[in-house]
Amino acid sequence: MRSILIALAATLAACRYAPPPIPVAGTPSQVAALAGDWTGDYRSDESGRLGTITFSLRAGADSAFGDVLMVPRDNWNMPLPVDAKQDHFLHAHSERSLAVRFVRIEGGAVFGMLEPYVAPDWDCVVTTTFFGRREGNVISGTFVTRNEIGWEQHGRWRVERAR
Repeated sequence: MRSILIALAATLAACRYAPPPIPVAGTPSQVAALAGDWTGDYRSDESGRLGTITFSLRAGADSAFGDVLMVPRDNWNMPLPVDAKQDHFLHAHSERSLAVRFVRIEGGAVFGMLEPYVAPDWDCVVTTTFFGRREGNVISGTFVTRNEIGWEQHGRWRVERAR
């Protein structure tokens, strides 16, 4: 019985969500200026999608953890990750969230990219890049979602550092 419990515990630990770190490019002081836990939201009037954002960066580190939960206006036609469900859970905490892939910091500007996903309104794979400016404990900016043939949708996002 004890060996069964140990095996079960090991299996559960192996299946646990452990997101890979997001590479963060910038000087040590620029990266340190983004240290903390950030939460907020985004909205695209063009697509009708809106959702929440979470992002964490530890001081002195060159990597971060973050994802975006996208909630469209109709709430049933959710964006889908490109990868298989079991593979998606290796880097995202739910099937509805998308991992942040890369972040670059230059001065007060922040640039990044989300993992590719299938947009329900276009029924094709899209990529989203974002740009923002940090002012104190707030970062806000814009994003662009593009498909393979160049169609675009734009939106706005904002996060605030938790105190």
